[in-house]
Amino acid sequence: MKIKFLYSIILIAFAAGCTNLDETIYSGIDESEYPQTDAQAAVSHLSSYDALADLFDDGGYWYLTQEITSDELVAPTRAADWYDGGKWLELQYHSWSNSADAVQNMWNKLFEGIAEANSILDKIVSTEEAALKIRAEVETIRSLYYFWLFDNYGDVPYLTTYFSAPEQPFRNKRADIFDSLTTTLEENYQLLNSIENPTYKNYASKEMALALLAKLYLNGSVYTGSANNAFYEKTIQYCNELLSLGYLSLEDDVMNLFRIATSGQSPEMIYSVPFEETSKKGFRLHMRSLGYISKRTFNMTDQPWNGLAVIPTFFAKYEENDVRRDGYFLHGPQFDYQGAPIIDEKSGKQADFNPNIKIPEMTTANMQIDGIESFNMTFDGARVKKYEIYAAAKENLTVNFPVFRLADVVFMKAEAELRLNGSVSAETMTYVNKIWSRANQTPPAEGLTLNNILDERGKELFGEGHRRNDMIRFGTFDQPFWGMGQTDMTGVPTPNDIQNVFPIPLSAISSNPNLEAAPQ
Repeated sequence: MKIKFLYSIILIAFAAGCTNLDETIYSGIDESEYPQTDAQAAVSHLSSYDALADLFDDGGYWYLTQEITSDELVAPTRAADWYDGGKWLELQYHSWSNSADAVQNMWNKLFEGIAEANSILDKIVSTEEAALKIRAEVETIRSLYYFWLFDNYGDVPYLTTYFSAPEQPFRNKRADIFDSLTTTLEENYQLLNSIENPTYKNYASKEMALALLAKLYLNGSVYTGSANNAFYEKTIQYCNELLSLGYLSLEDDVMNLFRIATSGQSPEMIYSVPFEETSKKGFRLHMRSLGYISKRTFNMTDQPWNGLAVIPTFFAKYEENDVRRDGYFLHGPQFDYQGAPIIDEKSGKQADFNPNIKIPEMTTANMQIDGIESFNMTFDGARVKKYEIYAAAKENLTVNFPVFRLADVVFMKAEAELRLNGSVSAETMTYVNKIWSRANQTPPAEGLTLNNILDERGKELFGEGHRRNDMIRFGTFDQPFWGMGQTDMTGVPTPNDIQNVFPIPLSAISSNPNLEAAPQ
C-alpha cells in the first residue's frame, strides 16, 4: 500500500530521526505474511522509487544543486530573464539561506523517498526468500536517498521505521549514519538481483550497492571527519568487485551512454534512473539549457528556455579534439536541423553560443561595466546537449540518467590508490587509458595524479551530479572559482566551508525545534 504524503505532516513525523541507528523490523500493521507470493513481492515495493524522478528538476532540486553550486554550470541572469527572485544566483554564489527553494525542496523530496521506503519495510515481516530480497532492495534504495541527504545536509535525522517514528526526534551524527549505511549495504548486497540481467539496471541491484559502497568509502574522511586508510582500501575492494565482472565493460563510444537506443543496455551502465517524456516526467535539462533558437536546431516540439550554460573555465578543460567537448556541449555558430545558419532577427548576425560567457549576472549595470552587448547577453555560453535531444523532443526528455557507471568506478579506484599508495596501479591505468583513448584526449604529461584527477573526473562525468561531492572531497568547493571571485560585481560573498553542507530548512525547524539541537 502506498502512503500518500502531506508535507506539513511529513516534516513533523519524518523530518527528524531516532537516536538508535540499528536496523529494526516492525510489524506496523496486520500483514504478518506480507508479501504472500513471489508475484506480490515483485511489485509490492516499487513505490520506493517514486521520489527519484522529482530529484532531477525543481520538484526536488538534488541534481540542480549539485551542478549549479559547482564549477560546471551557471544559470546566468540575462537582463530580467532567469532572475527568478535570485534563486539561481544564490546557488551560484553559495549565498543560500535555510528558506531557499532548493534547500527546502531537496530535503522534503529525499525524506519523502525515505518515508515511503520505511513504510514498505515496516510491513515486511515474512522471512521467505522473496520477502528478504525485497527488504534488501528497499533498504538499498533508502540508502541512496540517505547518501544524498547526509552528503548535502551533514547531521540529519536517521529513520528506519515509518509507523514507530518519533514525532520530534533529533538529528544523528553524520559519522554514525555513515557507519549504518555501509553496514546495511554490506549485509544486503549479496541478496540483490544482478545486472547481469540488464533488466535490473533501473533498480537497486547488487552492482548498484557495490558502487554506492565505493562512493561512501571514498568520501569516508569527509563524513567521519578523520582520515582513515581503511576507507580507501574498502573503496578499492568494491571497485575491484565491479571491475572483475565480465558483463561490465567500458563503452567504445562514450556517447552511447546518453543515447536512448543504447543507454539502457550499455555494459558500462550500472544504475540509471529512467525518464519518459509522457509517462515518467522529470528530466528537463535540455529545456533549462538550450537557447530559444535551439528548437530549430533539433526540430523540437517545445521551445527551450535559454538558461543554464557551461562555466567557461570548465569548458576550457577539454582539448579541441576531445569527442566529449562536441558530444556534451552545443557551442559556436548555430544551425537549424537542415544545416542552414540561424540568424538572430534583432542583430542580423548568426546566433553564436560563444563558450566564453563573461559573468553570471548580466544586469544592465554589469553589462555596461563588462562591455557586454545585448547579442552576447542572449547567446553567450555553451549549452548542454549530452543527453540525446531527438527530433520532436518535448518539455520532458526520455533518458536513462546514469547515477553510477563503470568510468566513475575506474576513477574512484584510481583516486583511492593515489590517496593510499601515491600511485595508480597498472591495471587501473589500463582502464583510465581506455577512457582517454575513446575521448581522443591526449593523456596528461604527468600521468594521473591527485593534482589532475579532479579535472579528469569532471571531464568524463560532466553533468552527472558528481561535481559538488567531488569538489568538497578535494577541498575546492569552498574556494573562489568562476563567478565567485569577480571583483567588479557587488553582493558576491566569499565562499567558505560552512557552505559545504546545506542548512536544515526553516520549514523543518519550525515543525520540529529539536532539529536545532546538537545531534545525538
